[in-house]
Amino acid sequence: MEKKLAVIDIGSNSIRNVIFEVNGHGQYFERLNVKEVARLSSHITDDNELSESGIEALIETLNHFNRLNEHHEVKEVLPVATAAIRNASNSEAILEEVRQATGMEIRLLSDYEEAFYGYSAIINSTYIEDGYSVDIGGGSMEVTYFKDRELVFYHSFPFGAVTLTEDFMKGDTLTKDERKQLTTFLKKSFKEIDWLEPHGIPLVGVGGTARNLVRVEQSMSLFPLEGIHQYTLGADRLHDVVDELIQMSPKQLGRLDGLSKDRMDIIAPAVTAIDELAKYLKVPEFMMSNNGLREGLFYEYYLKENNRVRFGDVKEESFRHFEKQYAVDPVRHQHLIHLARQIYTGLIETKTIKPKPFEPGLLEGACRLAYVGEYIDHNNKSDHTFHLITTNDFKGMNNEDRLALALVTSYKSRRLLEQHIEGFPEWFDSKMLKSLELLGSIVKLVDALDLTERQVVENVDVSSTEEGLVFTLHTHTSPRFELQRGIRHKKHLERAIDQSIELRVEERDS
Repeated sequence: MEKKLAVIDIGSNSIRNVIFEVNGHGQYFERLNVKEVARLSSHITDDNELSESGIEALIETLNHFNRLNEHHEVKEVLPVATAAIRNASNSEAILEEVRQATGMEIRLLSDYEEAFYGYSAIINSTYIEDGYSVDIGGGSMEVTYFKDRELVFYHSFPFGAVTLTEDFMKGDTLTKDERKQLTTFLKKSFKEIDWLEPHGIPLVGVGGTARNLVRVEQSMSLFPLEGIHQYTLGADRLHDVVDELIQMSPKQLGRLDGLSKDRMDIIAPAVTAIDELAKYLKVPEFMMSNNGLREGLFYEYYLKENNRVRFGDVKEESFRHFEKQYAVDPVRHQHLIHLARQIYTGLIETKTIKPKPFEPGLLEGACRLAYVGEYIDHNNKSDHTFHLITTNDFKGMNNEDRLALALVTSYKSRRLLEQHIEGFPEWFDSKMLKSLELLGSIVKLVDALDLTERQVVENVDVSSTEEGLVFTLHTHTSPRFELQRGIRHKKHLERAIDQSIELRVEERDS
């Protein structure tokens, strides 16, 4: 049964409405994501109240969201508010006025809840088990420390992108003196939290500032893959990008790909806060989680519906969704895994190859999704497979692993493999290229050996002769078409191992 949940995130800088959908297979998708840049924190008066104009802007936006959610037949709506309303002295009056005007019962998140949902989104959508997280909103900055996927500490700093801009940046750019004053303030604030200390673990950024920062870096570095979730950059690269951003004029920022126009005027103090935290913690790298507060709230809803607290295996959850989305036949693909394991093990036992630790897992994952692009077009299934995997965020896998999976799963030829990795000289050396070719050619061969999708070839034995290798195909009926295709495609594996392969058939009696 299809379910829809709208999460309305009332932040200090923007108000966002996200519609999540859960289908009958238990898959979940973000169906719609719209926002209004309300800058509620700029409507806070000297008496620390949200002004009437601010409340009116909030109500107007929520009424638009109400109509939108009604159109999409959303039955469950979860409106939550963070720092701008939480810290306002008239917060109760705000919630009551909104309730009367819109019918919405806004849930006011505590600073702990705001930090917790960001942490929850990270551990349910990335492979990081130990790390710090940072989410800088318009009026607050949440930082957490988690270990073994468990939340250990959290803190909400009473400053954010909008308030730091108002307090430290007087013109259109952050001057050297202003940056110095801001960094001094930030360091002093960090020192007041005794658990903020270096552990040699990553800093994970969530929220709009981190999102814009990573998109800008990808644009600057001409990163050729799509997607920002789990995108990682080293600490030095983070510092360099922040330095470049801060030195840009408003005109230069306006031409910068990846930077939202509604964040141009507040980006410099915001990225400075992230960068100074990274320096203070001496983190080795910065990772972007495109899942944050809203996704954390949704995961709580989804997991509770399925009697779970969190995902046990994020990568497995991602694979499961992908398989359902593109109608992968689990019986056939488990059979491909079975045949691939036999061939890979046989190559080891005949001393044809020396195994590497990562190869079995990569081979299994590739067989599990082998040529899934057929869902789109049979004649171009290899190209579509590569595109589908490289454009899916595959939670629980880093960019290098995701690209390796795409290369092996969609393997067509060594020439095409080399073309695909030209843009990634630091990721794939000659030894890795050899492994990708080996695994990809095995996937291509086992796909051929189940051409008619009847699992005619039940087992494969690998033996060695003076002339080369013999693959004995044990079948329960004639593998006429599988044999024809196998003979055509075995050349790829022959090149990878530099040996000839003979395919023999042993058909058992019915």
